[in-house]
Amino acid sequence: MSMLAKLERLIGEIGDLNSKLILLVGPSRSGKTQLLRQLSAKLNIEPLNVGLELGRRLAATPNNKRGFSAGELLRDTGVYAIYIGFNSSEVRTESVFNPFAYEVHDAEDLVKPGYAARHFVAVPYDEKVRAIAWVRAMIQAGPLRHYLPAHWLQLMDAESAGWQPLAAGRIDEIVHGFNVLRGIEGYYLRNAAISLSEGIVRASYNCDGTYIVRADYFPEFVRINTP
Repeated sequence: MSMLAKLERLIGEIGDLNSKLILLVGPSRSGKTQLLRQLSAKLNIEPLNVGLELGRRLAATPNNKRGFSAGELLRDTGVYAIYIGFNSSEVRTESVFNPFAYEVHDAEDLVKPGYAARHFVAVPYDEKVRAIAWVRAMIQAGPLRHYLPAHWLQLMDAESAGWQPLAAGRIDEIVHGFNVLRGIEGYYLRNAAISLSEGIVRASYNCDGTYIVRADYFPEFVRINTP
């Protein structure tokens, strides 16, 4: 029996089962996507790419919908770092108001009207960036400094001297880049993160490792590496 026929049989039997989940598992580029397309064509149904749809919802949302926008959280609130789990709907945020902890939110909650306003404090971007710089300098020049070995001190001081905040206008470009990466055929962007403090973007794929890219360069990185 072909795999396509097996899937059809499972779909026919699933109504009698307690669990309504069918897992199609295989290595990268083993034909899973093509098989699902064949199945959808045979059953005359439109497949839903859950990860891609979630990526679209996590991109910029019209203000009049008052929903969740990853860009707005980084640009307009105390959030200075955000992690987006595209295959789990988990969104982790770190805030200048509690810099040594992170909060966990569900993407389905974040897109609900009013949720972001209740859970995140509005802060002007320039003031947030100054707070980040102040905390970094306070720790790096504080009493714990003398515990660091000489080579760490040299690296830390060099990084501190060259640190520049990410321009607010680049944030939406970065978030849009996640949508572009989610649409690449044959690749699966599992999660991504943006850190204003570190000035980096991290993107992890199911089969191609993790990319760590300088935040201000990330839009260009996406442009160069996508069709």
